[in-house]
Amino acid sequence: MTKEEVVKLLILIESVYSNCSLKDETVQQWFQFCFEMDYEKVLTKLKKHIRKSPFPPAIGDIAVFHYEENYFPVMLQEWIKKGRERIECDYKSNKRGPIPTWLAEYSPRKSV
Repeated sequence: MTKEEVVKLLILIESVYSNCSLKDETVQQWFQFCFEMDYEKVLTKLKKHIRKSPFPPAIGDIAVFHYEENYFPVMLQEWIKKGRERIECDYKSNKRGPIPTWLAEYSPRKSV
């Protein structure tokens, strides 16, 4: 986001919230944090905030940061699927591993 776009957002905030006046330090902080954000997405969040809240937003209320793609949920689903397949295969083949000696005396299953 450019400085001009940040200024547009701040003017909109000040015009909607009449009791809000921004200090120079606040404007500098907005410049610092907003340069990484997408103007259209922040504007959309700001409009939603204006509809819902009678108070001016903080940066965190309307921030939209770019994030890196995370493939962990996909990997997790693959692990779950492989685990189910392994359990089903073990169940169908009726193969069981040996019982540990410390558990053998408490188990109805005979240790091999």
